[in-house]
Amino acid sequence: MWYVIQTTTGQEEVLVDMIRRQIPREDYTECFYIKRECAKKEESGWDVYIAALFPGYVFVDTEQPGEIYKELKKVPKLSKILKNEEEIFLAVEEEERVFLENIQSENHLVKRSTVTLDEEKKIISADGAVGRYLDQIVKQRIRKRYVLVRQKFLGQERKILLGIRLEEDKE
Repeated sequence: MWYVIQTTTGQEEVLVDMIRRQIPREDYTECFYIKRECAKKEESGWDVYIAALFPGYVFVDTEQPGEIYKELKKVPKLSKILKNEEEIFLAVEEEERVFLENIQSENHLVKRSTVTLDEEKKIISADGAVGRYLDQIVKQRIRKRYVLVRQKFLGQERKILLGIRLEEDKE
């Protein structure tokens, strides 16, 4: 199961590296954070860069969350494994995990989706993550090159930002 570890925003990679170095590999299958492609308009075209999809969150795939919790206590104040009110470790639900697996490509990266627009600048088709969840778009910002999709994550409905690109974008 995937469990969520909270860390300081911007320290996701540091925490993943620490876990890989300090926690015995037999305690978990994988540790990662999900990244996304972003784009910013520059004079010469679109500058593409990578950012965390969920800033401050790291995922660990384990059947032993209690062991991970004990080991994380040894890691300097960078992390805490999320728990609910009953002190039960917060696992990513199956529906949420399927969504996260569907939007990622290799290396836990959510690539920008190429979209096709109609005359009113509404998205009519898309590839990748946006294409899979086209019917869940709640807001689109074509000029800013992103959409927001409604999806349940960590037990709550959230708006998740996914990057888009147009065919004519120069990179």
